[in-house]
Amino acid sequence: MPSGTRGLRRGAQAAILGFVVLAVMVDAAWSPVLDDDADVAAALGRLAATTGWLVTALQWVSVVFHPTVFRVIAVVGAAALWWRSRRGGVGRADPAATRRLALFTLVTVGGGGLLDTGFKELIGRARPSFTDPVAHAAGLSFPSGHALGAMVAAVVCLVAVRAVTGHRARWPWWVGSGVVVAVTGFARLGLGVHFLSDVLGGYLLGVGWALGMAALLRPWQPGDPQPGDPQPGERAHRYGDQRASPSRWRRLSIRVRN
Repeated sequence: MPSGTRGLRRGAQAAILGFVVLAVMVDAAWSPVLDDDADVAAALGRLAATTGWLVTALQWVSVVFHPTVFRVIAVVGAAALWWRSRRGGVGRADPAATRRLALFTLVTVGGGGLLDTGFKELIGRARPSFTDPVAHAAGLSFPSGHALGAMVAAVVCLVAVRAVTGHRARWPWWVGSGVVVAVTGFARLGLGVHFLSDVLGGYLLGVGWALGMAALLRPWQPGDPQPGDPQPGERAHRYGDQRASPSRWRRLSIRVRN
């Protein structure tokens, strides 16, 4: 993920441009894209038809990483963050930054779902059709809502780690987020309910939207305190930071020496 607001904006712009180009090619039924989609769909369709356990596993992946699951987690997480903002914030995020992180989480995940619905209606692409399908899905095809939702959730998670810890997420967070994104996209392809360009479109739109919201809200930056926020030093004292009351520990050390 790009570092700095300028890097986030550039990353978002590049991803959105890539999505627009891909959407135009899909809407225009450009033959190279359609041919690649058909080849990938046919290959994975043959694999799924001969591997029953794989179909079951991919169905579970689609359920566990369904966009609705991410939305519920986002609502609960945003509510918890807002509650913590009234109690000094969370981690290295002060109350104002914690509120922005809650807003970022809720708006980014919820807005991603609206974008998915809107572009599905705009492009109006039908889902893949097979003689003997291994799975069924309602609605339109481009972009993949699962791929978009997983990508948005991954970016939100990495931004949240940066806001709470004060530094960029370490490699386990990146690997875990990448695995969720990749497995979710492959599940939609393996089940034959999306084309390759649907999944790529979901990834591009998701990362562009999430990076853009991160650049706009900047939830890792401290902000101006609001009425009712703990004052400097009060937060540390409330949660037992020894540095909040040095005189107390100085008196204790004097007693020990005496």
